[in-house]
Amino acid sequence: MTPRRKSLGSTWRWIALAGLMASTTAQAADPAGRLNFVSCPIVRDTPQVPCWITRYKGETYYLGIQQDITADFYPPQLKHRILVEGVVANAPRICGGIVLKPVVVSVLPEIDLRCDRILPAGPYRIDFNARGAGPNRGGDPATGPARPPRGVPSVAADAGPKTFAVRFDFDSDYLTLRNSAQVSAAARYAAASPGARVAVEGLRAATLLSDGKSLVEKAGIAEQRAEKVAEALREVGVSATRLQVGWRDVATEARGVDDYQNRRVDIRVTP
Repeated sequence: MTPRRKSLGSTWRWIALAGLMASTTAQAADPAGRLNFVSCPIVRDTPQVPCWITRYKGETYYLGIQQDITADFYPPQLKHRILVEGVVANAPRICGGIVLKPVVVSVLPEIDLRCDRILPAGPYRIDFNARGAGPNRGGDPATGPARPPRGVPSVAADAGPKTFAVRFDFDSDYLTLRNSAQVSAAARYAAASPGARVAVEGLRAATLLSDGKSLVEKAGIAEQRAEKVAEALREVGVSATRLQVGWRDVATEARGVDDYQNRRVDIRVTP
Protein backbone atom coordinates (compact mmCIF):
# COMPACT_ATOMS: atom_id res chain seq x y z
CA MET A 1 0.00 0.00 0.00
CA THR A 2 1.06 3.58 -0.62
CA PRO A 3 2.01 5.34 2.64
CA ARG A 4 0.08 8.57 3.00
CA ARG A 5 -0.96 11.18 5.49
CA LYS A 6 -4.39 12.44 6.24
CA SER A 7 -5.41 15.90 5.09
CA LEU A 8 -3.71 18.54 7.22
CA GLY A 9 -6.23 20.94 8.66
CA SER A 10 -9.99 21.04 8.29
CA THR A 11 -11.61 21.50 4.88
CA TRP A 12 -12.70 25.04 4.17
CA ARG A 13 -15.72 25.91 2.13
CA TRP A 14 -15.18 27.82 -1.10
CA ILE A 15 -15.96 31.26 0.20
CA ALA A 16 -18.23 33.87 -1.36
CA LEU A 17 -20.41 34.37 -4.38
CA ALA A 18 -18.73 33.39 -7.69
CA GLY A 19 -15.55 32.58 -5.79
CA LEU A 20 -15.09 36.10 -4.42
CA MET A 21 -15.23 37.16 -0.81
CA ALA A 22 -15.08 40.60 0.69
CA SER A 23 -11.73 41.49 2.19
CA THR A 24 -10.94 43.97 4.93
CA THR A 25 -7.66 44.77 3.19
CA ALA A 26 -7.75 48.36 1.95
CA GLN A 27 -7.11 48.84 -1.74
CA ALA A 28 -3.91 50.75 -2.37
CA ALA A 29 -1.75 51.52 -5.37
CA ASP A 30 1.10 49.07 -5.75
CA PRO A 31 4.31 51.01 -6.36
CA ALA A 32 5.63 48.06 -8.35
CA GLY A 33 2.69 48.27 -10.76
CA ARG A 34 1.32 44.89 -9.67
CA LEU A 35 -2.17 43.97 -10.87
CA ASN A 36 -4.34 41.00 -9.91
CA PHE A 37 -7.82 40.91 -11.46
CA VAL A 38 -10.53 38.77 -13.05
CA SER A 39 -11.61 39.63 -16.59
CA CYS A 40 -12.53 38.20 -19.99
CA PRO A 41 -9.81 37.24 -22.49
CA ILE A 42 -9.98 38.89 -25.91
CA VAL A 43 -8.39 37.68 -29.15
CA ARG A 44 -6.99 40.21 -31.61
CA ASP A 45 -6.75 38.33 -34.90
CA THR A 46 -3.53 39.71 -36.36
CA PRO A 47 -2.35 38.25 -39.70
CA GLN A 48 0.74 36.66 -38.14
CA VAL A 49 -0.54 35.01 -34.96
CA PRO A 50 -3.50 35.44 -32.57
CA CYS A 51 -2.76 38.05 -29.92
CA TRP A 52 -4.40 37.76 -26.48
CA ILE A 53 -5.38 40.89 -24.59
CA THR A 54 -7.83 41.80 -21.84
CA ARG A 55 -9.49 44.89 -20.41
CA TYR A 56 -9.63 46.01 -16.81
CA LYS A 57 -11.04 49.27 -15.47
CA GLY A 58 -11.11 50.89 -18.90
CA GLU A 59 -7.53 49.94 -19.87
CA THR A 60 -6.27 47.30 -22.28
CA TYR A 61 -3.50 44.87 -21.26
CA TYR A 62 -1.39 42.57 -23.43
CA LEU A 63 -1.15 38.98 -22.16
CA GLY A 64 0.72 37.07 -24.87
CA ILE A 65 0.53 35.47 -28.30
CA GLN A 66 -0.52 32.04 -29.47
CA GLN A 67 2.58 29.83 -29.52
CA ASP A 68 3.45 26.18 -29.24
CA ILE A 69 3.22 24.20 -26.03
CA THR A 70 6.83 24.87 -25.00
CA ALA A 71 6.10 28.59 -24.43
CA ASP A 72 5.74 30.12 -20.98
CA PHE A 73 2.45 31.73 -21.99
CA TYR A 74 -0.42 29.31 -22.36
CA PRO A 75 -3.29 31.00 -24.20
CA PRO A 76 -6.58 31.21 -22.27
CA GLN A 77 -9.99 30.10 -23.52
CA LEU A 78 -12.87 32.12 -24.83
CA LYS A 79 -16.18 31.69 -22.96
CA HIS A 80 -14.24 31.52 -19.68
CA ARG A 81 -13.11 34.30 -17.39
CA ILE A 82 -9.45 34.48 -16.45
CA LEU A 83 -7.47 35.36 -13.36
CA VAL A 84 -4.63 37.69 -14.36
CA GLU A 85 -1.66 38.18 -12.02
CA GLY A 86 1.01 40.45 -13.47
CA VAL A 87 3.25 43.48 -13.20
CA VAL A 88 3.10 46.47 -15.54
CA ALA A 89 6.28 46.48 -17.63
CA ASN A 90 8.24 49.46 -18.90
CA ALA A 91 7.78 48.41 -22.51
CA PRO A 92 5.97 49.61 -25.65
CA ARG A 93 2.37 48.53 -26.03
CA ILE A 94 1.71 45.33 -27.94
CA CYS A 95 -1.58 44.79 -29.80
CA GLY A 96 -2.74 48.05 -28.25
CA GLY A 97 -2.28 46.76 -24.72
CA ILE A 98 -0.03 47.65 -21.80
CA VAL A 99 2.48 44.84 -21.35
CA LEU A 100 2.32 42.78 -18.16
CA LYS A 101 5.63 41.09 -17.36
CA PRO A 102 5.75 38.70 -15.72
CA VAL A 103 2.16 37.58 -16.10
CA VAL A 104 0.34 34.44 -14.96
CA VAL A 105 -3.04 33.71 -16.54
CA SER A 106 -5.39 31.07 -15.13
CA VAL A 107 -8.56 29.99 -16.93
CA LEU A 108 -11.46 29.83 -14.46
CA PRO A 109 -13.55 26.67 -14.91
CA GLU A 110 -17.02 28.22 -15.02
CA ILE A 111 -18.52 28.99 -18.44
CA ASP A 112 -19.11 32.70 -19.10
CA LEU A 113 -20.68 33.27 -22.51
CA ARG A 114 -19.90 36.99 -22.32
CA CYS A 115 -16.21 36.22 -22.81
CA ASP A 116 -16.42 35.70 -26.56
CA ARG A 117 -14.75 38.72 -28.19
CA ILE A 118 -12.57 38.34 -31.29
CA LEU A 119 -11.30 41.66 -32.64
CA PRO A 120 -9.95 42.41 -36.12
CA ALA A 121 -6.24 43.11 -36.44
CA GLY A 122 -6.68 46.81 -37.15
CA PRO A 123 -3.27 48.50 -37.34
CA TYR A 124 -1.56 45.88 -35.16
CA ARG A 125 1.01 43.32 -36.31
CA ILE A 126 3.14 40.72 -34.51
CA ASP A 127 6.43 41.07 -36.34
CA PHE A 128 8.56 39.62 -33.54
CA ASN A 129 7.10 36.13 -33.71
CA ALA A 130 5.30 35.22 -36.90
CA ARG A 131 4.01 31.71 -36.45
CA GLY A 132 4.94 29.08 -39.00
CA ALA A 133 4.73 25.33 -39.15
CA GLY A 134 6.32 23.39 -36.30
CA PRO A 135 7.55 24.58 -32.91
CA ASN A 136 7.95 28.31 -32.34
CA ARG A 137 11.52 29.58 -32.44
CA GLY A 138 10.88 33.30 -32.41
CA GLY A 139 11.39 35.98 -29.78
CA ASP A 140 8.99 38.19 -27.87
CA PRO A 141 9.84 41.77 -26.85
CA ALA A 142 7.77 41.28 -23.71
CA THR A 143 9.51 38.12 -22.60
CA GLY A 144 12.87 38.22 -24.35
CA PRO A 145 14.43 35.88 -26.92
CA ALA A 146 13.02 32.43 -27.34
CA ARG A 147 14.73 29.77 -25.29
CA PRO A 148 15.92 26.40 -26.53
CA PRO A 149 13.57 23.45 -25.97
CA ARG A 150 13.30 22.54 -22.33
CA GLY A 151 15.03 19.42 -21.10
CA VAL A 152 15.37 17.74 -17.74
CA PRO A 153 18.79 18.50 -16.28
CA SER A 154 21.07 15.70 -15.18
CA VAL A 155 21.28 15.14 -11.44
CA ALA A 156 23.86 13.78 -9.04
CA ALA A 157 22.98 10.99 -6.67
CA ASP A 158 24.82 12.53 -3.71
CA ALA A 159 23.49 16.11 -3.91
CA GLY A 160 21.32 15.73 -0.79
CA PRO A 161 17.59 16.42 -0.27
CA LYS A 162 15.94 18.48 -2.99
CA THR A 163 12.45 19.96 -3.41
CA PHE A 164 10.74 20.31 -6.79
CA ALA A 165 7.84 22.79 -7.02
CA VAL A 166 5.06 21.82 -9.42
CA ARG A 167 2.86 24.90 -9.94
CA PHE A 168 -0.73 24.96 -11.16
CA ASP A 169 -3.27 27.36 -12.58
CA PHE A 170 -5.96 28.63 -10.22
CA ASP A 171 -8.42 25.89 -9.18
CA SER A 172 -6.73 23.38 -11.50
CA ASP A 173 -4.90 20.09 -11.11
CA TYR A 174 -4.01 19.91 -14.81
CA LEU A 175 -0.41 18.92 -15.50
CA THR A 176 0.88 21.09 -18.34
CA LEU A 177 4.18 20.55 -20.16
CA ARG A 178 5.76 23.12 -17.85
CA ASN A 179 4.82 21.46 -14.57
CA SER A 180 5.11 17.86 -15.78
CA ALA A 181 8.78 18.61 -16.53
CA GLN A 182 9.27 19.18 -12.80
CA VAL A 183 7.70 15.78 -12.07
CA SER A 184 10.14 14.17 -14.51
CA ALA A 185 13.07 15.98 -12.90
CA ALA A 186 12.03 14.74 -9.45
CA ALA A 187 11.70 11.18 -10.73
CA ARG A 188 15.17 11.30 -12.29
CA TYR A 189 16.60 12.66 -9.06
CA ALA A 190 14.99 9.84 -7.08
CA ALA A 191 16.23 7.25 -9.59
CA ALA A 192 19.81 8.45 -9.06
CA SER A 193 19.55 7.14 -5.49
CA PRO A 194 17.73 3.78 -5.32
CA GLY A 195 16.90 4.19 -1.63
CA ALA A 196 15.50 7.73 -1.93
CA ARG A 197 12.25 8.64 -0.20
CA VAL A 198 9.78 10.83 -2.07
CA ALA A 199 7.29 13.01 -0.17
CA VAL A 200 4.49 14.70 -2.12
CA GLU A 201 2.52 17.55 -0.53
CA GLY A 202 -0.32 19.41 -2.25
CA LEU A 203 -1.18 23.02 -1.41
CA ARG A 204 -4.26 25.19 -1.86
CA ALA A 205 -4.04 28.98 -2.19
CA ALA A 206 -5.86 32.29 -2.44
CA THR A 207 -5.12 35.42 -4.46
CA LEU A 208 -5.56 38.98 -3.20
CA LEU A 209 -7.05 41.02 -6.03
CA SER A 210 -6.24 44.63 -6.77
CA ASP A 211 -9.79 45.67 -5.79
CA GLY A 212 -9.23 44.40 -2.25
CA LYS A 213 -11.19 41.15 -2.60
CA SER A 214 -9.81 37.63 -2.41
CA LEU A 215 -10.27 34.70 -4.75
CA VAL A 216 -10.00 31.38 -2.91
CA GLU A 217 -9.42 28.01 -4.51
CA LYS A 218 -12.04 25.31 -3.99
CA ALA A 219 -11.76 22.89 -1.12
CA GLY A 220 -10.19 19.57 -2.07
CA ILE A 221 -7.93 20.94 -4.79
CA ALA A 222 -4.78 20.32 -2.71
CA GLU A 223 -5.64 16.61 -2.45
CA GLN A 224 -6.44 16.39 -6.16
CA ARG A 225 -3.10 17.96 -7.06
CA ALA A 226 -1.15 15.70 -4.71
CA GLU A 227 -2.82 12.56 -6.07
CA LYS A 228 -2.30 13.69 -9.67
CA VAL A 229 1.42 14.26 -9.09
CA ALA A 230 1.82 10.99 -7.18
CA GLU A 231 0.16 9.12 -10.05
CA ALA A 232 2.51 10.81 -12.52
CA LEU A 233 5.53 9.83 -10.43
CA ARG A 234 4.42 6.21 -10.35
CA GLU A 235 3.93 6.31 -14.13
CA VAL A 236 7.55 7.35 -14.65
CA GLY A 237 8.97 4.66 -12.40
CA VAL A 238 8.86 5.85 -8.78
CA SER A 239 7.85 2.89 -6.64
CA ALA A 240 4.64 3.35 -4.64
CA THR A 241 6.44 2.00 -1.57
CA ARG A 242 8.80 4.99 -1.66
CA LEU A 243 6.01 7.58 -1.91
CA GLN A 244 4.42 9.52 0.93
CA VAL A 245 1.41 11.57 -0.20
CA GLY A 246 -0.18 14.40 1.78
CA TRP A 247 -1.86 17.75 1.39
CA ARG A 248 -2.85 20.92 3.23
CA ASP A 249 -6.43 21.90 2.48
CA VAL A 250 -6.39 25.20 4.39
CA ALA A 251 -5.72 27.89 1.80
CA THR A 252 -2.43 29.77 2.11
CA GLU A 253 -3.09 33.38 3.09
CA ALA A 254 -3.24 35.76 0.13
CA ARG A 255 -0.84 38.74 0.13
CA GLY A 256 -1.28 40.05 -3.40
CA VAL A 257 2.39 39.42 -4.21
CA ASP A 258 3.19 36.29 -6.23
CA ASP A 259 0.22 34.42 -4.73
CA TYR A 260 0.35 32.08 -7.73
CA GLN A 261 3.49 30.48 -6.29
CA ASN A 262 1.38 28.94 -3.51
CA ARG A 263 -0.74 26.96 -5.97
CA ARG A 264 1.55 23.99 -6.13
CA VAL A 265 2.68 20.52 -5.15
CA ASP A 266 6.07 20.12 -3.49
CA ILE A 267 8.01 16.96 -4.26
CA ARG A 268 10.70 16.39 -1.63
CA VAL A 269 13.29 13.81 -2.62
CA THR A 270 15.57 12.61 0.17
CA PRO A 271 18.39 10.30 -0.99
